[in-house]
Amino acid sequence: MIEAGVGEQMNDPMRARLKAAARSVTAPPRLEAKIRSSVRESRRQGVWSRYLLPLAAVSLLSVGLTVAYQLGHLRVSAKSQEAYIGSISTRVSNIMKVGLGDHVHCAYFRKFPKTPPTFAKMSAKLGPDYEGLLPLVKDRVPADLRIALAHRCKYHGREFVHLVFRSDSELLSMVISLKRDGESFTKENLAPVLADSGIPVYRTGVQHFEIAGFESRDHLVYVVSDLPPQKNVGILTALAPAVRDLLNKGKG
Repeated sequence: MIEAGVGEQMNDPMRARLKAAARSVTAPPRLEAKIRSSVRESRRQGVWSRYLLPLAAVSLLSVGLTVAYQLGHLRVSAKSQEAYIGSISTRVSNIMKVGLGDHVHCAYFRKFPKTPPTFAKMSAKLGPDYEGLLPLVKDRVPADLRIALAHRCKYHGREFVHLVFRSDSELLSMVISLKRDGESFTKENLAPVLADSGIPVYRTGVQHFEIAGFESRDHLVYVVSDLPPQKNVGILTALAPAVRDLLNKGKG
């Protein structure tokens, strides 16, 4: 039986430690909303049976541990974060790894302050080369996604311009980086999902991360989120013409 199989894999001390870890964490609203939505969908489809319940319990326990991990309660190391990013990055193309890696490292594992920096401070952090980017993007992102962070960062020796937007249940990054020699979506033989305004937009996904990207003359531009695929692509499509024009005018 499934119940016995799960129980036999954990001794009492381990079970107690896992329960304590899960109970010590309050899930972020966006994660709780996703869990509740999944449960409701499963019930509607008639698959919520006593045979699936133990598996669901294990999954929810895993979610609790993931939340604890993100909030630092289990003190999981930076090495473990890198292992996780590495494991999902192997499932997307090299050029999509660029946006995915920075989003997961710098936004997904970040504990955001209750009060974000002021709009003026965030704009200043982007520097003169990207002046005007923050208001341009903010005006084109859905209103329920609020700006939480805008800065320049580094990951694996690569520099990024990174804007993060959040709602109670969703997280979205716009990630921009200068191209390196030979980098292009077309050179990786990817097929665009859209080409509005003459700008090809490319899309992929791994686990619950959606990745959409396009390229300007000198930059790679991504929107990475936990939104549905069509919505994620739609946001980047709405941003692409104005962002491309701003980047092509800048110094880079």
